[in-house]
Amino acid sequence: MQATSEIRPRAFGQTGPVAIPEASLGLCFPHPVVWFPLLGINTSRLTAYIDQPADWSNPSRCVIIRGWCFDPGAAVTGIRLRTRDRTLDGVVGMPRPDVKAARPAAPDDNTGFEIRGTLPAGRQELHIEAHLADGSWTPILERTVHIRRSLLPLWLGGGDWTELMFFQMPAHMAYPPRPVRPEKFPAPVTAPAARPKISIVTPSFQQARYLDETMRSVLEQDATVEYVVQDGGSTDGSAEMIKQQAGRLHAWTSAPDQGQADAIAQGFAQTTGRPDDVMAWINSDDYYQPGVLSFVADYFAAHPDVDVLYGHRIVVDEESREIARWFLPKHDDAVLRLNDFVPQETLFWRRRIWDKVGGLDISFQFAVDWDLLLRFQSAGARIVRVPHFLACFRAHAAQKTAAFMHSTGQNEITRLRERTHGRSFPAREIENHPLLMAYLRKSAFIGFAWGLGFRVG
Repeated sequence: MQATSEIRPRAFGQTGPVAIPEASLGLCFPHPVVWFPLLGINTSRLTAYIDQPADWSNPSRCVIIRGWCFDPGAAVTGIRLRTRDRTLDGVVGMPRPDVKAARPAAPDDNTGFEIRGTLPAGRQELHIEAHLADGSWTPILERTVHIRRSLLPLWLGGGDWTELMFFQMPAHMAYPPRPVRPEKFPAPVTAPAARPKISIVTPSFQQARYLDETMRSVLEQDATVEYVVQDGGSTDGSAEMIKQQAGRLHAWTSAPDQGQADAIAQGFAQTTGRPDDVMAWINSDDYYQPGVLSFVADYFAAHPDVDVLYGHRIVVDEESREIARWFLPKHDDAVLRLNDFVPQETLFWRRRIWDKVGGLDISFQFAVDWDLLLRFQSAGARIVRVPHFLACFRAHAAQKTAAFMHSTGQNEITRLRERTHGRSFPAREIENHPLLMAYLRKSAFIGFAWGLGFRVG
């Protein structure tokens, strides 16, 4: 993505690359829903249609809503589903050439939208709304439904593939916002002088709203860190924000680049270190847990045979409130070859394995971190998952570049699977794959144990 674009695509492991089945709870309108202006409150004439789901009589806890909408006089910039206790932000700009062909008033071929997420069991009042360029939210649907309960826990065999993905690896609000509970890391076992240096890069573009929290999460750690911020020429005040921290940074730049992967590569080119030192990147809307860098450095010092480390993820909203958690089972090389569940913001590796594989392949725009992990693995890296929450992944509407995911993103995912397995690898092979089903049920058990106060190693 060029630096002139509005936002950068999220790296592959952050959003979850799995193709989720089409089956979901149902909704269908026989005619488009057209909203007219009311008493001058809103000048919108929004035309909308919901294709999926097709039946509200027995809805699942897992919501997938697809449709299209447009306003001839204003751009549609967002879509959301609201209930009493949560908001699920969807994606807009998805390809729907059929709509443009049938309705000449449609502005272009990209009027589609999609909303995914989970809802609690019981009675729910749903409000689906479109966000217009003038800042207003225009209603598309209001409906009361009753979400069925699941009798068998996911870790005991309840739920299908869709439910396992939605509940175990959510990138949406899974429960009402709450303060983030800081992670408790084990006491260090090595002397500070024996620990490796950590080189960290933050690629950034037009993320002034979140960048300060990201930078502070690195700079306020008790560890030896050289920190580079590589900004793509932002015009939103990011450069001025970075300048305020310039004296604490190893290096920084604010200039056009060729996208996220190029920015990361440029940033690491300015770092130094020995083969056993550690590297990582943290995107400008994510942030580390307090104490994590000291823990990571201590772990690598105590485990000289480990090349790559990652951990559990906390999902936060725009206000840095916790809305979900990912519980990762122990690392499994076979699972990694099928799909990337590794939360990128929790990923750390030694410089020796980075140099061995030649760093990033910047031809990837979306799956850059999965490509790197697969090459680490092929080079013989020892990869471990630690049972701690290392960082926070921010879920917000601006990050959800739908058209990018459904085109470039999916193409890169397919390319990596076919390269890894040496054959054609259709997405349907992933759904209900025994290895992935077992992995996700292990995740559910770890989450169940966490709820009872136990940390599963």
